[in-house]
Amino acid sequence: MQKEKIMRPTYNRKTSPKVIGGHVQRKNNHVKTARLGYVVDRLSPDKGYSHVVSKKDIHEFTDLISDWPRVSNGLESIILDSGDYDYDGLYSHYRQDDTGTIWLSAWQLDLWVEFSDEYFQEHQWLFKILGVVFDRKIDPEDNGIFWFCYFTEAQAKAFMLMHIFLHELGHHVDKFRSKKNSSGEVFAENYANRRFYELWPAYINHFGNLF
Repeated sequence: MQKEKIMRPTYNRKTSPKVIGGHVQRKNNHVKTARLGYVVDRLSPDKGYSHVVSKKDIHEFTDLISDWPRVSNGLESIILDSGDYDYDGLYSHYRQDDTGTIWLSAWQLDLWVEFSDEYFQEHQWLFKILGVVFDRKIDPEDNGIFWFCYFTEAQAKAFMLMHIFLHELGHHVDKFRSKKNSSGEVFAENYANRRFYELWPAYINHFGNLF
């Protein structure tokens, strides 16, 4: 089983730095449903975490994706995970039956997120569209720059569905588009950004304005 992850780099919290790539093992204990072709499962959030998206949100969001039957081909499940500070989303590919799983992590309760300067600069356009309030900070230990982003619940949901989920879906599309020579993070990020602009009007129309 191979997993691709999208994570939030951090500097001043004493935890593992968040970087792109790597492998994380998780139990594949869900059951595929014949009606949908995939199952949406929800694990109880760990202490200090909460889910910013629901199973209902996932179903309603995928209904907005016009080519969902095609891009979800081979997707076995979407798991709302219990919470892990080291990642926001993961993609698992199971070689034995050639299926994939998207994992979306629960968020810390305060919804305040630290981003590295590099990650923030790459996604600043998105934070501005979502209306996220942010502050530039300096790490007193090494003078490194990082950013505090203060999400509301509506903004966190939009970020998870309109970027994290689409990024992991990009990994799935990439895997089934070119099974031997997948493009990895570049394809997934470009896929998420392109689909964001395509889906944003429909998202606002369905889920409501974020302000």
